[in-house]
Amino acid sequence: MPTLYGLSQSPWTEKARWALDHHSVAYRYHEHVPVLGEVFLRMKARSRPSGTKASVPLLVDGDQAQFNSYDIARHADTIGRGDPLFPKEEADDITKWADASDAIIGAARVWVLDGLLSNRAAQLEALPPFIPGVLRPVMTPMAKTASWFLGSKYAVKRGGGDPRAAEANKLRAVLDDVRATLGGKPYLLGRLTFADVAIGASMQALRPRKDKRLGPATRDIWANEPLARDYADLLDWRDSLYATHRP
Repeated sequence: MPTLYGLSQSPWTEKARWALDHHSVAYRYHEHVPVLGEVFLRMKARSRPSGTKASVPLLVDGDQAQFNSYDIARHADTIGRGDPLFPKEEADDITKWADASDAIIGAARVWVLDGLLSNRAAQLEALPPFIPGVLRPVMTPMAKTASWFLGSKYAVKRGGGDPRAAEANKLRAVLDDVRATLGGKPYLLGRLTFADVAIGASMQALRPRKDKRLGPATRDIWANEPLARDYADLLDWRDSLYATHRP
């Protein structure tokens, strides 16, 4: 049975899980622990292309491995059941929206990691569950270390000012494009494809879904309320998409 390695709070992992579940692919799930689980992850991803980093989501299926959500979803299309998420005639448009999704989540990663450095409650929520409650308050530096580690690993630029505002400004053109393409329709390309999965999952960067299993402080460092307010229609679309295709 395939094993998916991921981070439960990550929209990248959500994209992979959604595609696997859409195709009724049975798989085991392993929650990755940043820093502590890095050596183990590198071992599991040892067949990755030269020069690339071991990252999640990672799907290991026998002697095959898929190293990102896009490739995992493509793999699910080939081994699973149900309607394809990558119809051939929509290939270029799906790639475009997958790239847009990565841009949205990548921007959010900047303000999430920044928030993790200063929000003690979020640091407590980020600690692995195997750390006993009595020790958790003194272990919050571990969460800060994870923030710096992930920032370095993914070349996140840290600077002065409010990263939420700075990164949000970069996303408005992308979100405007999503809004214009939808135009009130239920799908970006006329039917459910990976384009909808990718963009729908990326809306966590505006505000996490109400049913998303996140602690309140983690929810706060993810949300970008100015974007959520200005693009409330996209959040409504996301929620409708989930209600229909991922209840």
